[in-house]
Amino acid sequence: MVSHLFFSQLMFLGLLWLCVMLHAAWPNACPGGEQRPSKPLPPPRKRSSDPQPFPGLTRKPPCAACAQAHAHRPQPPGCPPPRMVPARGRPRQVDTSQHFCPNTTCAYRGWVGWGNLQANGHPNRGLWRQLHCTACKGYFQETHGTLFHGKRVAPDLLVWAVGALAEGLGIRAVARVFEVDPNTVLQWLVEAADQLIAFSQYFLHDVQVTQVQLDELFALLSAVKAGEVSEAAAIERLSRSPHWVWTALDPVSKLLLTIDVGDRTLTMAQHVVHQVVQVLAPGGIPLFLTDGFKE
Repeated sequence: MVSHLFFSQLMFLGLLWLCVMLHAAWPNACPGGEQRPSKPLPPPRKRSSDPQPFPGLTRKPPCAACAQAHAHRPQPPGCPPPRMVPARGRPRQVDTSQHFCPNTTCAYRGWVGWGNLQANGHPNRGLWRQLHCTACKGYFQETHGTLFHGKRVAPDLLVWAVGALAEGLGIRAVARVFEVDPNTVLQWLVEAADQLIAFSQYFLHDVQVTQVQLDELFALLSAVKAGEVSEAAAIERLSRSPHWVWTALDPVSKLLLTIDVGDRTLTMAQHVVHQVVQVLAPGGIPLFLTDGFKE
């Protein structure tokens, strides 16, 4: 039998041999020994708190309207001309403070209530008064720039006809009711639309909104509903020249900011966005909500 003393000595020699082998294999950490230069640890990365663009807007698309806006910036208005005050004669009885001279070469063009206009009677016994500009010596009717300019019909008839069109009555139906030509009603509608654009540009500005809902709607053909055109023919016609109605409104107040008709392209979308920005108050960019437009 192997004694316990021999087993203990054998265990001690084994541990001593293991320590010698570990000492030979372990790298020398003494100052005089050979050491490999250690690489410095890189500093910890700091996460940026700046908002990152979400996928789909990683680059700014080219916009012709932006380039045109920067190239042709509006110039500030010049100094107003001197106000004209009549020095002699009786005071003027006709109020002309709501009119301005439309002559492009006149220094008072666009200035309202500057004293340069005076009434000049009704030419040819007409319904509308003629105005005279004492600065440029020009004449024009008081209806210049309005829907009534150059019309020989009664103003009430024209107002009622345009009102019927706004209520949804067709052009031919309006022509039958008011006993006028359909082409005349169409011309009234076009001129009323131009007046509406000018009215919106004058009154709709500096709008305070928190968000804008932008959407495009496909224009349907009324001829399909009436049965005059088949659905296949309508689809083929719309595929050649599709029409989309672009709208932008405030979903809170239901205020219609802009409406336009055009193709469903990125250029048209940028054009509509520029129209919305022009009516908004400066300094505030609202949140646009869309239906996932893709060109």
